[in-house]
Amino acid sequence: MPGTGLKKAVFSLLAFFILFTFLISCEKENELYRGEIWLSSQFDFQDASVMGFNFELGSGMEYPSPGEPLPDIVVDQFRRIDGSIKPGFSSPANPNGFSLAGEFDNLKSSEEFYKNELTSYDTTVTFSPSSDTVEKFQVWVLKTTLNKYVKLHVRQTRIIPDPNGEHAEVLIDYYFQPNGSARFPD
Repeated sequence: MPGTGLKKAVFSLLAFFILFTFLISCEKENELYRGEIWLSSQFDFQDASVMGFNFELGSGMEYPSPGEPLPDIVVDQFRRIDGSIKPGFSSPANPNGFSLAGEFDNLKSSEEFYKNELTSYDTTVTFSPSSDTVEKFQVWVLKTTLNKYVKLHVRQTRIIPDPNGEHAEVLIDYYFQPNGSARFPD
């Protein structure tokens, strides 16, 4: 039958194109739900807000914000008895919040745990709407208001002097699981 070879070639090319498009879209989806962000407790006096981050949207947003959605995470600052401040996390209007998964002495150990060992998390543990003091090399799990999970790796913390008052900043790696499970496959 004439053209059978051409039909097979076209079908094979079409199947390859569909598979390639699917693989590219999966790769982009994974990139959307993973990343690195700086969070800050710096108060914007003009808008009377701080910047938070919403993992579902993959973007920063002001808090308080005029409506929905709210950020999943905001950096707070806790004033200690000695007058110094330390960073912390909060999750606005979230009865769930944060659970500390691990604390480490160095970046290499915390990265190893975050990337290779924390592939799933026990969802029956207690989550708190705000964290204790956040320190570098900690790994946290956040349960969002939509009951989705994010693992957070604290890479760096710093206190920034400012004429309007010092503020805390935190650099984190994150892996958001959009399907509602607490599994974080590679």
